[in-house]
Amino acid sequence: ILVFILSLPVFGQDFKLPASLDRLAAKAAETVDVNLEGALLELAGNFLSSQKEDEARIKALIQGLKGIHVKSFEFEREGEYTPADVEAIRSQLRAPAWTRIAGVVSKRDGENVEVYTKPQGDKIGGLVIVAAEPKELTVVNIVGTIDLEQLRELGGRFGIPGVEVERKKPAN
Repeated sequence: ILVFILSLPVFGQDFKLPASLDRLAAKAAETVDVNLEGALLELAGNFLSSQKEDEARIKALIQGLKGIHVKSFEFEREGEYTPADVEAIRSQLRAPAWTRIAGVVSKRDGENVEVYTKPQGDKIGGLVIVAAEPKELTVVNIVGTIDLEQLRELGGRFGIPGVEVERKKPAN
């Protein structure tokens, strides 16, 4: 019984896209829905060449992943999704299981991008990106062991938007 009780917090650490997001598809002018898991993710990796340097790096990154999930909705008008829709996502990304590592808010453009990671010892066990714009809502969920340096390589592939990971400059 003690082992069961101690393991309960672990079950609450997984991130799931809220079912309420599915209703947004009916309102959206354009919808992207990508779900790559297990055998499909492995199959996608098989299309990448180990001989080409850039493809080999992506193939190595994919091997540590369990899933890539992307939901993106583009709307004709502002206000087609609500702050409650975004809060249903954020509410799952709380400490101690998740850590918010970046947030960018543009009052001029109305954009809000947040990046959350799931620490797993000295590695990252998952990553969620929430990008909310006045006419667009995108959620990217990458499940599995992730190297942030390698993450840049996934940008523009599998429906994942380009991700810039800023490298620290050496001290002079």
